Amino acid sequence: MEESKEHAILIAAIHEFAVKGYAQASTNQIAQSAGASKGLIFHYYGYKEKLFEESVNYALDFSMKALDFKKWDLSDDLMEKLKGYCEQELLFCKNYPDFYQLIVQAFTRPPKQLTDKMGRLFKDLQLMVPQFINQMINALDLKDDVDTKTLQHVLFSHYQYYSSQAMDHLKKHPETTIDELRPFINQYLAMNAMSLRGLQKHDK
Repeated sequence: MEESKEHAILIAAIHEFAVKGYAQASTNQIAQSAGASKGLIFHYYGYKEKLFEESVNYALDFSMKALDFKKWDLSDDLMEKLKGYCEQELLFCKNYPDFYQLIVQAFTRPPKQLTDKMGRLFKDLQLMVPQFINQMINALDLKDDVDTKTLQHVLFSHYQYYSSQAMDHLKKHPETTIDELRPFINQYLAMNAMSLRGLQKHDK
């Protein structure tokens, strides 16, 4: 399949799944929106379940490249930069609502037959969190008596709490807007700031 055609199919599928959900999504509509035949879609993806899975993978890959977590610089003014990056994520979700809605859908209410796969995918993504937390800790000028392993566990627990609260809210209120998620981010930042208070050499 031509790359441009494959791209068109995935973009159309992401929109259809995001707006209607897996059960109500129409492969006929996806084909029409992509300018492709339904037969071509099933020739390459086999079935609707596989098309959903590939759409999620595409949306996640696009999101990771756009946000480029590995290039985040936390060397100075950690909390301000962390706040800025959280806002950057929200802005991305606002600019790409279909991607955001599909990813939320995949992780909070996936098709029954894909529950295990989506669960493993979510766990794989969470494995990136300890690396990011280590980057945070390494950027801090900590006092000599601070146990960095304990601090890592504390900061990771904050992320787990923030993530679980936000995801639980999204499960119950899938129509939640980006702005309505901002309080969860503010709470997460406040928890981090409180835990770091007094641990850095320059703290008063």
